[in-house]
Amino acid sequence: MRRRPATRELSVQPLLAAMLAEHRDEIIEVGVDWVREHSDDLRGRRPRSETLALVQREFEVYRALILHGDPAPRAAFIEHVTSLRAAMTFNISTLVRGFLCFRHGVMHVVERHETVTLRQRLELLELLDDAYLETILLMTDVYTDKLKGALRTAQRELLHKEKMAALGGLVAGVAHEINTPVGVAITASSLLADRVDALRAKFDDRSLRRRDMRSFLDDAREASALTAANLRRAGELIASFKKVAVDQSSEERRSFELAAYVREVLTSLGPLYKRTGHQVRFEAPGELRVHTHAGAISQIVTNLVSNALTHAFPEGQVGEIVLRVEQGPDGGARVEARDNGRGISPELQARVFEPFFTTNRGRGGSGLGLHIIHNLVTELLGGEIQLRSRPGEGTTVTVSFPTSAPEGAPA
Repeated sequence: MRRRPATRELSVQPLLAAMLAEHRDEIIEVGVDWVREHSDDLRGRRPRSETLALVQREFEVYRALILHGDPAPRAAFIEHVTSLRAAMTFNISTLVRGFLCFRHGVMHVVERHETVTLRQRLELLELLDDAYLETILLMTDVYTDKLKGALRTAQRELLHKEKMAALGGLVAGVAHEINTPVGVAITASSLLADRVDALRAKFDDRSLRRRDMRSFLDDAREASALTAANLRRAGELIASFKKVAVDQSSEERRSFELAAYVREVLTSLGPLYKRTGHQVRFEAPGELRVHTHAGAISQIVTNLVSNALTHAFPEGQVGEIVLRVEQGPDGGARVEARDNGRGISPELQARVFEPFFTTNRGRGGSGLGLHIIHNLVTELLGGEIQLRSRPGEGTTVTVSFPTSAPEGAPA
């Protein structure tokens, strides 16, 4: 902003102060009429009293700023109108135009004063333009910050919804998966109960023979072993799901063995792929200890597998997904997911990380899976993600990140 010479301020400001005192209502009314005439989203849609109240407040803001050098009313007004813009449906151009109401009203009054010299008019115009320019730049900064905040909030909500959707799918899948071992355990225990009743009946009527007892012991051993094995399997499924569920709902960093943890996540994802016919293999040449966000790792692995199952294979084609965990050449961690599916065309590869972009909308694709992975890797884990693919030759997604997550990463 240009500095105005003190002599000009002394010659123009008293004139402006007198005009504002004498013609306050006229300046405000002219400003209201002008902005409503040039704003279709105000005229006939918003009450005139609402516009009048805003222009009245704007008048006091500019008077305090220009005559007294007080920016506090302006800061409060900018905060108010930018919040108002977010809550109401009027154009951003109307918001920008609204800050010109004061200038337009003052110059309307100046044009009617024959005693105001041409030099004074030019100085008044420059004074008003400087105040408007500075104000509109400040308003733009405030409004941009609010838009960025709203975007971050929306991204967090989308991530939370995607996490909850993934957990919901896991709950349904794990519940279905647990039905089998629990059902077998119940059947085995019921059979054992029936055999106990039959043995007791023979014992009571004194018809129990040695071979009956041996047969019972063999059946009891088999039933108890079957029950124990299937309950153990159900317990493993529940424990694996519980750990993944807790990690996905937490944003805390912790230390863990990466390969072992990813293997647990894949176990919990079993219900997603076991009945599809697709093969999911896991490779880990060695262990790698990391201190990072386990919930983010779980979400990344879940989305990588789910994305491949949803998009990689045409209807009726059985494919393979390989998930590999290893130490990268830079000493960091690397998680790679590759499939032998249909691949991705070059023009689509540039868009796969965009939010809501999907080639499978209406068939389970939300367009958020890879976008969420990208955000988690780059913003939370401090890493990078690469995608390589050729049509007909499958797709490989490589996630690389430091073994220790950066401090102060956004959650």
